[in-house]
Amino acid sequence: MAGHDHRQDQYQDSMMFDTDSLIVIITAVCTGIPAIVAIVMAIRRIRTGHAATGEAKATPTTAEKKEKPSPAPNQGKSSVAVRYDIQPQPYKQGGMATIWLASDRQTGRSCIIKTPRRGTTLDNLYLDKLIQEASFLKRLDHPGIVKYVDDYYLNGEFHLVLEYLEGETMMASSPRTSPPEEMVIEGACQILDALAYIHTEGIIHRDINPKNLMLRSDGSVKIIDFGTAKDLRYTGADSISKDPFTQIANRGFDIPELFLGGDSDGRCDLCGLAQSCMYLLTLRHPNEICGDLFKANWPRTYAEAGVLAEHLVSLGITKRTARCLAQAVLFSPDSRFINAQAMQAALSSANGYLFKPVEALSQQ
Repeated sequence: MAGHDHRQDQYQDSMMFDTDSLIVIITAVCTGIPAIVAIVMAIRRIRTGHAATGEAKATPTTAEKKEKPSPAPNQGKSSVAVRYDIQPQPYKQGGMATIWLASDRQTGRSCIIKTPRRGTTLDNLYLDKLIQEASFLKRLDHPGIVKYVDDYYLNGEFHLVLEYLEGETMMASSPRTSPPEEMVIEGACQILDALAYIHTEGIIHRDINPKNLMLRSDGSVKIIDFGTAKDLRYTGADSISKDPFTQIANRGFDIPELFLGGDSDGRCDLCGLAQSCMYLLTLRHPNEICGDLFKANWPRTYAEAGVLAEHLVSLGITKRTARCLAQAVLFSPDSRFINAQAMQAALSSANGYLFKPVEALSQQ
């Protein structure tokens, strides 16, 4: 039967060839060479189309393929060379990075690993910012800042390893009840000590808010997430160190110069910290509080800062704390505290802080 089928195929092929040849001969007689060319090309197109159709049926369409979940960062061919055991599912998806829980095989300690967020038009930007975050944290060593552990490339992807912090963010720690004012001020003074150190190193964080302040189980507070930080000393042309953010918005915690895209320095971090304290003490977003009082997100004069301070006092906040927070969130950076040390001294002063008098408004 196999031989019969082979002879039958040869017969069909010869018949197909004879039929095609007959068409060509008849056409040549009737219409000439141009028609021959057209018919031969048509025959080729028909046969090619038939072959392509058969191939398409054998290959699944995109819609038929099931999307596979992204593997953990070390689940590649080179995973044996990596010293970290990483949980298979992401711990958290941040704005610019995916966060994974992991453990160090050498020390047994828990850690977190950040990889650039993928699947957006800003993938390259997120990679650059994560590399820059690593470079910042390598330079910084302070008990109030999350510690850098390591960084490495695996399967072409950058990984940043940081210490694991036991605790929760200050946003998550007080969803329904405000913590005591003394606790908030103590935490703020710890953060101001860290900010003074960061600013001395020529770096500004630019995203100080309750989501980026980690309250540890021992009561200490650490600053995390340097993804939008900026090096004020940098003057080179390295594309990674260029600042791609002309505007930084954080609904409810918008800082004037960052939201409007102006120049910024360490005083933007003082404004962010004051806003964080206001939120913790009132459980209301500071921009909303100011919007209710002034129809704007921030007080623009010392007189308006005084109104804000009085409002905070009416909510049970001490006058000293209320005045310090109101001054730190003023629209103009020049009207705020000059640096972190000055704000820390004002918040922790047993004698209180002499708030800028309303008369100063007439001198501006």
